Amino acid sequence: MKKYFVVIGAVILMMALASPSMAQFKSWGHMEIQTIWLKKPDFNVGAATQTLAAGATDRDLTQKHIAERFRFYLQYGDPKTVRAVIGFEADSSDWGELSSGTVAGGKMGVYRTDQVQMEIKHAYLDFVIPNTPITVTAGLQNFAYGGRLFMNNDAPGVVVTANFAPHQVQAFWWRENDGSRLTYAVNDTYGLQYTLAQKAYNVYGYFAYKNDLYSNAPNYALHPWWIGVGGGFRPGNLDLSGQFIYNGGKFEATASGLSDKDVSAWAAEAALKYRIGPGMFVGVEGFYATGNDADKADKVKMYQIPTGSESQSIFGNDRTVFFWMNASQIGYYHEINLAFMGMWYGRVNFEYSPTSWARFNLNYLYIGDTSKGNPANVSTGGVINSPVGARQDVDKDKVGQEINLITTLNIYQGFVYNIGIAYFFPGDVYDRPSKSADGAYAINTKLQYAF
Repeated sequence: MKKYFVVIGAVILMMALASPSMAQFKSWGHMEIQTIWLKKPDFNVGAATQTLAAGATDRDLTQKHIAERFRFYLQYGDPKTVRAVIGFEADSSDWGELSSGTVAGGKMGVYRTDQVQMEIKHAYLDFVIPNTPITVTAGLQNFAYGGRLFMNNDAPGVVVTANFAPHQVQAFWWRENDGSRLTYAVNDTYGLQYTLAQKAYNVYGYFAYKNDLYSNAPNYALHPWWIGVGGGFRPGNLDLSGQFIYNGGKFEATASGLSDKDVSAWAAEAALKYRIGPGMFVGVEGFYATGNDADKADKVKMYQIPTGSESQSIFGNDRTVFFWMNASQIGYYHEINLAFMGMWYGRVNFEYSPTSWARFNLNYLYIGDTSKGNPANVSTGGVINSPVGARQDVDKDKVGQEINLITTLNIYQGFVYNIGIAYFFPGDVYDRPSKSADGAYAINTKLQYAF
């Protein structure tokens, strides 16, 4: 009997010694499986889309595939003092995708899945400067500013945050490229943001400047800047929100025969949501982003975003099933047009949650184009119709109309099934001289578990 007490005592001692260390560990993440089904994604005119190359007319295409993604994070430490965070990701645009040899990131859906490499998403240190309200986050991390209209991407950099509740000030810097350790051939973005958060309202403002001495793409050193203001106001049953961003700066010519280009562009959004009963809402929303002007080759009129910003991935959240990406509810690989620059839309929606586990969101969007110009100047001035696959021989304004229903089913805590059904009426930007664009429709779903 004595030896049993010794063993039990040893186990208790080990647990006691391990407990402080284990308390420093934390993990979280999510896994999602998506199904994509699109009918006539080229509108039967052979138009190119984000996921489809241009081809012949009247093909009556059906695009269908299954995709998967997971993210997993580990944290050691205490956010009140210092912690280290590392995040992993792996994804697949198609179950059964082809590969040979070692499988790089984004291809985990191959047969014989033990070939797949793990992707590092984040790896950063997060620490509080002692006896101050200042936190420093340094390393590979997410930079998110301006919601769905500006920056949302992973990058190496530093964020310094000063918290004076309810006020917060952040200084940030991220690096996209370093061309040489011996010369200052870098592509950096610097910025500052202020936020004020209250129960009934919130406001924010930010400024960012891009110093691109690396890309030279094509034959220009890029120096755009952005200044944005926005916020929300929630009186009673109303929820009002909006944002305005001005995009200025200069593209400096680095090759002979070229001239500098001034950047003068902007984007804005405004939304109103009204509660009409328990779990029942109606909303209206407007969005506008300036587009290209093919008649002014010395100007950059198209609204710019940071390189590869995944704000495009969340632009359609709670809004679209077919045209723009709705990463949160539908996932990835389903959208017809990733970019939102050079377009506008008006939206009305009705939302109803008859129970705590079901939510229905009915949306109607009218989408227009803001680029313009003489088709004869397209070769030197860029596009005159902004969407991917749009015709460029005639300047048109109507991109199309989407009506969709997004159903969210909360099966268990953290376990959600989203079903999106949409019909799209293409506008005349997709018509061809010999054929008008046909309507398209989609049924896309995402099953997600967050842990």
